[in-house]
Amino acid sequence: MLRSAIVLLLPLLSIIIPLCSLSQQLSLARRYKSGETYRYRMTTDVMHNGKWQSSIIAVCELTVVTDSAQIPYDEIKWISKKVYTTRDTTDHDDEIRNTSPYRISLHKNGKLDLPVIQDAGMTGEITDFNTFFVAISPKLGINDLHKAKDTFFKPEPVKGNFSNGKDILKGEDCLAVTSTLLKTDFAQAWIKTEFKAPADTCLNYYSPDMRQPVAGDTINNFQMVRFAGPSKVNLFYGKEVFTIASTVDLKDGKLHTAAMNNTLRLNLKLNCNTDYSDCQNTFPFTIQRNVQLELIR
Repeated sequence: MLRSAIVLLLPLLSIIIPLCSLSQQLSLARRYKSGETYRYRMTTDVMHNGKWQSSIIAVCELTVVTDSAQIPYDEIKWISKKVYTTRDTTDHDDEIRNTSPYRISLHKNGKLDLPVIQDAGMTGEITDFNTFFVAISPKLGINDLHKAKDTFFKPEPVKGNFSNGKDILKGEDCLAVTSTLLKTDFAQAWIKTEFKAPADTCLNYYSPDMRQPVAGDTINNFQMVRFAGPSKVNLFYGKEVFTIASTVDLKDGKLHTAAMNNTLRLNLKLNCNTDYSDCQNTFPFTIQRNVQLELIR
């Protein structure tokens, strides 16, 4: 009798077990809770040509809201910023006051557009924070990572624009992106997102000579024009690479910690005319930026 019952159950079990496996497939998608409020602290260390320049600590508060289409968003409000240099330590409360709240979303139908930069001093904080979220977004394959060693390669390069219309008159990069789920435990997932120079550029170079690679035979994938005075600009161009290591909570897909290692090997053309001619000098210039993000409540 018992054997007969087992035999009868076998076909049913063959259906149930695969269904259970599918229902338990790992998902790293963000699951929002309306009204939830939490904060992140972002610490940025900057070096130029190997010499420490500054450390910046900024805090923002996020509140989960929904738009008219009922898509959940994080509404971001920056609440503090402090800058440490060899000369002094300063609070940048004016930059905070000048920056209105804005929204980004990790929902599959949400947007991660950069807001209008209202204060040039907040360009780094806003663009870096956005990049941390982009790195774990559906746009970069988060929904295709289900088990350790799963990898997503974005087939087309990602073109970024970080100009602010003030001190950064123009700014673009072009990056090939690969995301890998490194490992998981019962509570968290560890993800690595790599941003490298692609095989072919997606930039229209500001000046023809910028096609000449700065770093070996790797194409130049970064270009920036900064204000240098009346009718004068500084031109930066070369190779940019960075890696983001992220930790995501499995219960709701919330970003818990992240670390960005950003290296730029550039040429700097100094005091050029606005058409990039008659530059005073050209010399190598490296920028190293290490950015840490942590959920603090």
